Parts: sequence; structure tokens; C-alpha cells
Amino acid sequence: MQKQFFSLLIALCAFVAVQAQTADEILAKYFENTGGLDKWKSLEASKMIGTMSMQGMEFPGTIYSARPNKQRVEVSVQGKNIVQAYDGIDPWWINPFAGSEEPQKMPAEMSEEMTKAKFESEFLNYKEKGHTVELVGKETVEGTETWQIKLTKKNGDIEHHFFDAEYFVLIMTRTVISSGPMKGQNSEMYFSDYQEADGIMFPFFMESKIGGQSAQKITLKSVELNGKYDDAFFAMPKK
Repeated sequence: MQKQFFSLLIALCAFVAVQAQTADEILAKYFENTGGLDKWKSLEASKMIGTMSMQGMEFPGTIYSARPNKQRVEVSVQGKNIVQAYDGIDPWWINPFAGSEEPQKMPAEMSEEMTKAKFESEFLNYKEKGHTVELVGKETVEGTETWQIKLTKKNGDIEHHFFDAEYFVLIMTRTVISSGPMKGQNSEMYFSDYQEADGIMFPFFMESKIGGQSAQKITLKSVELNGKYDDAFFAMPKK
């Protein structure tokens, strides 16, 4: 009886600890601690310069992003330039290692992640976007205690985001791969080395893991915000 009482007490304390925070409160602290809502809402574009490493090799690269969902990634590999881009309608690439240096439409299995990505954080005005959030509880991620928030998007996609329980910065995001040879496996993106860029805190180190194995690492050298990029910069060049 006494053992059952203490087990119930421990469970009750854990429940109260979770309820002491709400998902909205955690998200509010995240935006506050990383620059403030006004700064995040005024963000229109970004340019991130750094190095990408995979399979023991490093490549210099630049990532351009702009509202609402435009993206362009340029990477130099063995003296050749690879471009992957999305103008909000068509994903395309220039990949000399795929047999051509001409711009071509990107295969669907390669472009799914890019076409789903939005420039603005999905947590900003998430209710207006038709999303829902749920505070799952606490979880330790690589030695750091975090709050886990489940994001269910309007289209049904589910993401799990883990925020540092002390500083409320994003530590990791977990999704399930929905297509291709890795379908069904966990895809995790880890964020660390937060630094300030024009009043907003960004992670300057990111690591992607699939099925628990490291797939890619990105180390940023600089972040530039609100540069001007016209639509043609993200669109596939016409032949």
C-alpha cells in the first residue's frame, strides 16, 4: 500500500510539472529568448554561408531563403557547382554529377523536403494557419532536458519539436520520412551553437540524422537577414 501511494505521488508530481507549462507559454519564451516576436515577424529573407559535411567530406555552400517558401542552395563539390532551388512552384537543380550541367526539374523524391518547407516558423500564428500544438512532456535529448511539443499541421503532417527546458531554444526536431527508400525512419535535425545575427538568435551548427545515424552536418560562418532577392533568382533559368 505504501509503495503504491508513493508511486501515485510521483506520478502526480510529474503530471503537475507538465501542466505547470503550456505549449503556448513555451513557444512564447522561445520567441522571446531568440529575438522577440516583432523581429521574427519582420523577417523576410536570409542568406546563410557555411560548410556542409557528409561522408567525411566538407563542401562550402550558401543557403538563400525568402518568404513565403522560396529557397536556393549552392554547394561547391570538387570544383563543380551544384544548385538546388524552389521558387514556390517548381523545384529544380543543376547537378553535374547527375549527368548534366543544365538546369532540370528536380526528382520528386529529392525535392519533397524543400517544397514542404516554409520560410516563416510554423509556430508563428499557428492557429491561423490551421495547425495545432500539444505539449507532450519532458524528454532528455543528448543530455539536455527538453520540453517536447507536437505540431500537427493543417495537411496532417506531424512534427515533434524539443525545446531546452532552461533556455527555451530549439534543440531538435523529429519527423518520420514519408516516402523513398528511407520511408518510415525517423529524421532528426539537431540545433546548437546559437549566435546572434541582426537581433535574432540562430543555431550555427546543425546535424541531420536518419535512423539515428549522422547524415549531414552544417556549420555556419555568417547569417545575413532581409537581403533583396527577385523572383528570378529562385526560378529555373529558361533555356
